Amino acid sequence: MVKACSNPSIIRSLFSATLPDSVEELAPSIIHDAVRSLNPPVLVFVQSKERAKELYKELSFDNVKADVIHADLTQEQRENAVDNFRAGRTWVLIATDVIARGMDFKGVNCRSGRAGRSGEAITLYIEEDKPFLRHLANVMAASGCEVPSWILALPKLRRKKHRPQRDAISTLPEDNPE
Repeated sequence: MVKACSNPSIIRSLFSATLPDSVEELAPSIIHDAVRSLNPPVLVFVQSKERAKELYKELSFDNVKADVIHADLTQEQRENAVDNFRAGRTWVLIATDVIARGMDFKGVNCRSGRAGRSGEAITLYIEEDKPFLRHLANVMAASGCEVPSWILALPKLRRKKHRPQRDAISTLPEDNPE
């Protein structure tokens, strides 16, 4: 079945919290340039507190040691989330970009660079997000990152149109009204 998907424009993805040895050995033969840098601790930025809450709920459902920090939490709850992340009790800290301004963590394996340090960031997007990538590419290029030329060639968006509208995050099936 995998051989039927041989068109070079096809993108294959494999997401797993656990990977049996047999799958680990097979994966490189069908997935090229795989991203494997998601070793905890990981700092995840999302565009809104609603997205932060949804992603936290989904990761908790999958038994990932995650926590969330956003403006709807009390100062004590935010401090506890940060303390747990720094102590290693939390593997993934989900934060809105606004609430995370000024926060810095040493030893984070995957995050955007800060304070002159290099970093690694992974951006996941879908086809409908392509128009919004140009804004992200401009920020990356300004900070000295390598940016694919096809992203820089995308048309510019008008002011205040750089944030996509999103559906809710959920792996639970939707109720089908009859």
